[in-house]
Amino acid sequence: MSRFGTSESECRDRPAVKFDPKRGGPLAFCDAHLHLGDYPDAEGSTALARGAKIVLYSASTNLPDSERNLVFARRSPDLIKAFVGVHPSEAGKGLQEKELESLSRHATGIGEVGLDPKYSAVTEGSAQLRIFRVQLELAERLGRPVQVHSRGAEQACLDNLGSFDPPSVLLHWFEGSEVAPRAAAEGYYVSFGPAILYSKKLAGIARSYPADLILTESDAPVTYSPLGEAVSGPSLIPSVVFFLSQLLGRDFAETANMVSENSKRYLEGKKG
Repeated sequence: MSRFGTSESECRDRPAVKFDPKRGGPLAFCDAHLHLGDYPDAEGSTALARGAKIVLYSASTNLPDSERNLVFARRSPDLIKAFVGVHPSEAGKGLQEKELESLSRHATGIGEVGLDPKYSAVTEGSAQLRIFRVQLELAERLGRPVQVHSRGAEQACLDNLGSFDPPSVLLHWFEGSEVAPRAAAEGYYVSFGPAILYSKKLAGIARSYPADLILTESDAPVTYSPLGEAVSGPSLIPSVVFFLSQLLGRDFAETANMVSENSKRYLEGKKG
């Protein structure tokens, strides 16, 4: 039984759904950043996302997690897109560059990579900075979109991104209001999750950011205290889209289609 009350057998018996918004029919949403490898019941969660027509971009934190995401993507290639990489929290453990490159050749993108002073130094010569640069170079060389973690280091992340040229960049859970104009000018995508429902700062960034560069995410399975310790998940994506539609003064269906198209352009390596 999954955490949502759905048995594994029920999940397996559900027919597969192919996602092609261009053919019309029900809307297809996108959770542009979550961690399927952290779910105790990834299969059940995937089945629920399939039923709700929510495409999943699953990010990694280390190499074993990257391998798991590639397995998920092979099982459901129409639904799950695998991003491989080493998270800044894992930088102190080093980086097996050849293994990462091998995994990256089978992945849709590189992520979750970036900088975060919460874990260790992000100054010149630090492990975090070296590993971030190695992965940006890899994304540029292989032509893979990249997902960037920039908490507390937005300026430093933008400075380093400027030295590389990956096809497209997503600044996930982006809180850098001061540098948002610079990120937008570079054509970087940003993604907003359930935190935007209660964060005035995030709402302000979303309101002023170019609409054609906005994506949605859950960062699941993270927990949100302001939402009564609710555990995030892809099922919250339609609520995020609805909030964005109200914030931007747009129709819900229009906003959903806009975010879906933005997500596809990002995945295809098209800058804004």
